Amino acid sequence: MSKQVLEKHKGKVPKTFEELEKLPGVGHKTASVVMSQGFGYPAFAVDTHIHRLAQRWGLTNGKNVVQTEKDLKRIFSKKIWSKLHLQIIFYGREYCKARDCYGLSCKICTTCYPNRKKPVITKKA
Repeated sequence: MSKQVLEKHKGKVPKTFEELEKLPGVGHKTASVVMSQGFGYPAFAVDTHIHRLAQRWGLTNGKNVVQTEKDLKRIFSKKIWSKLHLQIIFYGREYCKARDCYGLSCKICTTCYPNRKKPVITKKA
């Protein structure tokens, strides 16, 4: 990949989704992170972690990260996508862990779904 960046882009990281996603090993999520965090472009990078949390919190019933990204972009203002992406990741790591909460113990889960008794089974991304 570094060779392509040097040869095709004169050593500069491409500044469009299309150019980034043409690089080997760069998919839509990575391109979204680069566009958002590197260039300040509004993007909502969704990985399996955010996908799982969005399902737990009732923000999507998407069966994959593509659908989850569409749902989250529809729900939240474009102005906050980049920051919210990071906030969800950090909150999930600290309070709504993959093998800890299952939709039953963190503040978001218990506040939004106080009557939830069974663990949330997430659809694989």
